[in-house]
Amino acid sequence: MDALADWQDEWELVLTHERKVADLSRVTYVRAVRQLRAFLAERHPTVTTPGQVTARHVGEFLSGMADEGRGQNTLRIRLKSLRLWFGYLATQDGSGVVQNPAAGVALPEESLPPVPVIPDGDLTGLLQTMAGPTFIDRRDTAIIRMLLDTGVRRGELVGIDVADLDLQQQEVTLHRTKGGRPRIVPFGGKTAIALRKYLRARDQRRAGRESPALFLSARWDGAGDGRMTGGGVGEMLTRRCAVAGMDPIHAHQFRHTWADDLLSHGANEGDVERLAGWRSPLMVRRYGRSVADRRARDSARRLARGDRV
Repeated sequence: MDALADWQDEWELVLTHERKVADLSRVTYVRAVRQLRAFLAERHPTVTTPGQVTARHVGEFLSGMADEGRGQNTLRIRLKSLRLWFGYLATQDGSGVVQNPAAGVALPEESLPPVPVIPDGDLTGLLQTMAGPTFIDRRDTAIIRMLLDTGVRRGELVGIDVADLDLQQQEVTLHRTKGGRPRIVPFGGKTAIALRKYLRARDQRRAGRESPALFLSARWDGAGDGRMTGGGVGEMLTRRCAVAGMDPIHAHQFRHTWADDLLSHGANEGDVERLAGWRSPLMVRRYGRSVADRRARDSARRLARGDRV
């Protein structure tokens, strides 16, 4: 029996059925274990059980990835994933793991390249490409305004059902979140208007009468619930940007723009953290980072001591 593969399979089951880890996170955690196994098979074929793995092996594994051109953030993710796996193994009889070998490896520094926020002029130009009365125009306008007003992730956006909307209170309940914790996010008046116009157009379609999904694919063939996919949102943005003569914008830039706008207008970091669904206060400092210097200068100007004496 391949002991490493056996413990990997058990880990995947634990993540899925006991810890209820989101699919994307589970894939990430298991990928690190699979890659470590491949490294050991090639470089250290005599290491065949978890208990034989040392901090030196883990360090060599990460160094090899760095030599292949993998970035610091990728190395951090792989090491964190291995720490979780070996941490689990250390609690299991028969694994042979007494101390977590990955815990003895220093975590690479996080690289945080700033993601530019979207200028108002680009947002206006983008919205102008969808000013028509068609179903697709109404849908795309509602999507853009929801992304801009709520800062939702792309997967959270396409997971919204019509029943999740409260147009009177101007808020949406997100159930399909990255961390699995539902949260309520408000939106503004223009977004409420765009949603109302879209819902009227949606009701004219067969999928609109049969599907619970809020945002529907225009190419629904009767299979499934007609829900728009995250890939479909990305394709829409690429297409609309091309029509507007703009460089491509990806959905996550709206999240950065939303966070920066709230922080620039005095929102509390804790409030932004809760609305965004982040578990760590470090995340809110990362978003909108590309204009953090500008926010700092603006704050200094508002508080300029020299202007008060």
